[in-house]
Amino acid sequence: MDCQETAQKLSAFLDGELSEAEGVQVRKHLEACRRCAAECESLAFAWERVLELPRSEPRTDLWPRLEARLAGSTGFRLSHWLSWSPFPALATAALIVGLLLGLQVGGLVVNPGPPAAGRAAQTGPEPMDVQYLDDVFPGSLADAVLNARVDSQTSEPGRMTR
Repeated sequence: MDCQETAQKLSAFLDGELSEAEGVQVRKHLEACRRCAAECESLAFAWERVLELPRSEPRTDLWPRLEARLAGSTGFRLSHWLSWSPFPALATAALIVGLLLGLQVGGLVVNPGPPAAGRAAQTGPEPMDVQYLDDVFPGSLADAVLNARVDSQTSEPGRMTR
């Protein structure tokens, strides 16, 4: 028997609810395992403290009060859930409409022109001229980079030619 099985049976063992064979197995495990034995002692100590607590009688007016509340209650009331103010519903509807319009306008800003389905298929990036400020020294590295063009005919991606 391992520690997990023993831990599950400790309460029944202390209450004397285990069969004789199970009790023997738990007892053997407790003799061999200090951790489980300490847990058993702790559980027995706590149970003894609980049994020492004074017994108290329930209040005599508890049940009549519960019956009165149950008799006065009509249970689930649908009218309670349907009695809402129209303001939150209108505000929510306005928020949803504004969100949908914002998404539509945002799509027009990002993709101006006819819808994507009507556009001709693009095969690659459009060529563009790079303009730069006059303060770039002719013949410098910056001038070479700015004047270089990407060669789309080469097999090496990113190779630049002049």
